[in-house]
Amino acid sequence: MRAGLFVPVPHAVVATDAMRAATEAAARPLERGCPDPNFALARDATVVADRLGFDVALFAERHLGPDLSAWILASAVAPSTRDIRIMPAANPDFWHPAILAKFAASLDRIAPGRTAVNLVTGWWEAEHTAFSAVRHADDEAKYARAEEFVATVRALWSSAEVRRGEPFPLDGVRLPIAPAGGSPPIYAVSRSDRGGDMVARCADLWFATPDRLPSFDDVLAGLAGKVAAMRERAARHGRALEFGVNAFVVPGPDVTRARTRAERVYADAVAADPRFGPIRASGLEVGLVGPPDLVAERVAALEGVGIDLVLCRFWPEADELEAGAVGLALAGALRTRVP
Repeated sequence: MRAGLFVPVPHAVVATDAMRAATEAAARPLERGCPDPNFALARDATVVADRLGFDVALFAERHLGPDLSAWILASAVAPSTRDIRIMPAANPDFWHPAILAKFAASLDRIAPGRTAVNLVTGWWEAEHTAFSAVRHADDEAKYARAEEFVATVRALWSSAEVRRGEPFPLDGVRLPIAPAGGSPPIYAVSRSDRGGDMVARCADLWFATPDRLPSFDDVLAGLAGKVAAMRERAARHGRALEFGVNAFVVPGPDVTRARTRAERVYADAVAADPRFGPIRASGLEVGLVGPPDLVAERVAALEGVGIDLVLCRFWPEADELEAGAVGLALAGALRTRVP
């Protein structure tokens, strides 16, 4: 079992005072020599996660919002880390595969051999309208494009001369730099049937989406079924996948107080932003809410049904991350550090 971090950016985590201040500052010029506060939050959290032994840091992407560009932010943070894998997100509708391939290869040389790509396919029409010329008539077109995108990027990472047709025509293009660690892994999520087939064909790790069910045992059974079904689907394509789940970790001295805090966080997030609040507070349904021994027990249970990575949301402040990491450490989900 491994643990990962949702790096704190405005659209991906709940709005504490620090995150609200960072978001409000995004639209204003900065004083000379004063770093962007969202950059500082992201850097500090990632450095702490690296020190604690987290395996991967996800830099989620939101073009239509106050978030810093995920790839710029990840590249700025990466030199302050030593071991953690740096994973910015990319949607094929916003990128040409040759540009993405070079960005990822560049990042993999800045953080040698520690890059991954979070492949997302998007759903927010307003963002597509503002930042992309691509419009999809149906899921088949969207996911077929994503499959071709991944195939093209991987061909470029191999240092081969690439010739491909639509939707990404390339005529003898060779990437002039190579990733330091070979082809970076691709992590992906999709809930649809066609999206699941795309993941089975071309991703390395799939994030299973837990259902909001009345008990942890019910959630666990649901995840077990989803993992088994996706493992079988990947096998039909001659492939093997790893599996992850997104979880909001809420530490507390006992279950009652931690649950009360979690319920308040969810209610506040939804009240503040009915559209995106549930996304920022997602992962609470996994049940990693309570004292460290309970969190450790549940992480072990997730591993028992085939989950390889728990990608964790925390409050944006670094001290919350340290408190929430205790249960993950007890479950053996944090890397053993070698001096």
